[in-house]
Amino acid sequence: MATIAGNSAYVLGGSGTPANSNIREDLGNVIFNVTPYKTPFSSGIAKTKATNDNHEWLTDTLATTAPSWDVEADTVGAATSDTRVRKGNYVGILSETATVTNKAEMFDKAGIPGKEMAYQLMKKGKELHMTVETALLGKNAKVSPTNSTAGEVASVASWINTNESVAADGTANTASTGLTVPSPGTPAAFSETTLETLLDGVWNNSGDFANVSIMGQAGTIGSFRAGVSGIADSVESSAATGEIYNRVAVYQSQFGPIKVVPNKQMYDNTLYVLDMSSWGLAFGGGKMIHTTDIATQRSADQKLLECYFTLEARSEEANAGYYAIS
Repeated sequence: MATIAGNSAYVLGGSGTPANSNIREDLGNVIFNVTPYKTPFSSGIAKTKATNDNHEWLTDTLATTAPSWDVEADTVGAATSDTRVRKGNYVGILSETATVTNKAEMFDKAGIPGKEMAYQLMKKGKELHMTVETALLGKNAKVSPTNSTAGEVASVASWINTNESVAADGTANTASTGLTVPSPGTPAAFSETTLETLLDGVWNNSGDFANVSIMGQAGTIGSFRAGVSGIADSVESSAATGEIYNRVAVYQSQFGPIKVVPNKQMYDNTLYVLDMSSWGLAFGGGKMIHTTDIATQRSADQKLLECYFTLEARSEEANAGYYAIS
């Protein structure tokens, strides 16, 4: 078949050589961020203000409720009370830096309707928030800050002590002081019996599952789904909608429904049972991100984003850590 070899799109496009193209490139005027941005733990717990490097709080417990019968008109004895416990965690600093040259700000950039620096600050702020989430849910003991040592925040695993499960060759956390962490050991198959034992402990020390969530990486949630008995251990389908369900969003425990929350910022092989009302996130200066202008160097604008934060474990007994899940 004969073709017209004149000014076709192929010819104007450089005949396969982009450097010789006379056609403007087709670049969409929008930027698609393909990284999910979710921080369910740090976004879901209470916020407060830190005013000292060693941020402290008090915990207390109710006395046992066994009845002690009184004799009518008997002399009242001296009252007894438990001693409140003083706990503390150090403020840590995490940061990101945004740098944009003056020349870059002059040009017309695809997908950036305003300043490039504004876009970078938004992006770096999200990255910083995700890093904070990872730090809070990790296995990290607190470190006191000095002029030469960075302060480190004791994470969730460092506080959970009452309800925890590790592998046979692992070592459980020995205290709820923020100074120790568990050694999970070699991952093994998920056990619903182990989970139920942990839930018993959470119930005994919480009593209200309205704010309790099961949280873990997607892969660990998959092991959990495959290991529990009932509807969640099979794939369900709906002929009416043509949908196939292969997930678990709510676990119906003996104490009521518990929301199951996948969290990309968690470490593998770990499930937390978290009473979200029993944690607090304290920020230095009362806000999450502090932005500082750094001196311009060689025609480049620099800004420092910092988060001064620490974690409050207001009732570690109302939480559980299930470690070393294959």
